[in-house]
Amino acid sequence: MTPRPQPRVTIGVPVYNAESLLEQCLENLAAQTFADFKVVILDNASTDGTEAIAKRFVAKDARFSYHRQPHNKGARQNFSDVLEMADTPYFMWRADDDRSDVNFLEEMVRLLDANPSAAVAVGKAVRERRGRQRVKRFPRRGPLEPAWLYRVRLLLRSRAGWIYGLFRTDELRASLADVYAGYRHVTALDHLTLFPFLVTLRVVGSNRTAFVTGFVERPGSQKGGFLDPAKMQEVRDDFLRYCLSKLQRHLRAAAWGLPKPVLWLYADKSYRWVKIVNARSRQLLGGKSQTVTSKYD
Repeated sequence: MTPRPQPRVTIGVPVYNAESLLEQCLENLAAQTFADFKVVILDNASTDGTEAIAKRFVAKDARFSYHRQPHNKGARQNFSDVLEMADTPYFMWRADDDRSDVNFLEEMVRLLDANPSAAVAVGKAVRERRGRQRVKRFPRRGPLEPAWLYRVRLLLRSRAGWIYGLFRTDELRASLADVYAGYRHVTALDHLTLFPFLVTLRVVGSNRTAFVTGFVERPGSQKGGFLDPAKMQEVRDDFLRYCLSKLQRHLRAAAWGLPKPVLWLYADKSYRWVKIVNARSRQLLGGKSQTVTSKYD
């Protein structure tokens, strides 16, 4: 029997207690017009019906495989582990509450094939909440736009959903490992992982396809109150410190024409400074802080 050729793309699906959303996520992947991929589902020791749903897809589609962590390793490690399982030139994460147009993967592969110097390809970013959609188009570079100006625009108009674009696998591994070594939070991991590709203009995009990020209330989130401003400030400071360190150590050439105020604004990708000021004001007035969980938890 002739062995099946190695696919070009690995799609990593790190999940935990995703029974309410996983089936539609996997159906969306199975329907992609570009079929030369494999899906690796990495279950972070779920306690619900996630495993049964995943195994149904494995049984009917050879492109899908299911793996289970021996215990819950936390979101950061699960995202990293599924990336390490990739053995293809291209890689893409997919969260259980997200979906894309059926031509999304096809268009992303086309972009990376056509742009050998690019590290990541992205589409239109669509955020969906309560039946409403907010669409953010990819900011294209103008014909005569200087690199420094486009670099600033790309940084400030980048979207968290771009982390679910298509990456060159080795480039993504290197960036994520560097972030994990120098940044200890979960918040804004996506923006920091994208950061070196943004400042070196190695992000390509298409507005002919869209990635849709769902908004789902996670167990453990509490309505009312506000986030602890001291924790928010700590995350923001660490985010900015990492960006500055990355520029000084590895990206000095790309940092030309990138003034510090731009990085200060980019740090809003972690927590907006206005939100921190408002939280401090509410704290002084005797309000109670809240705890939230992200989609990665």
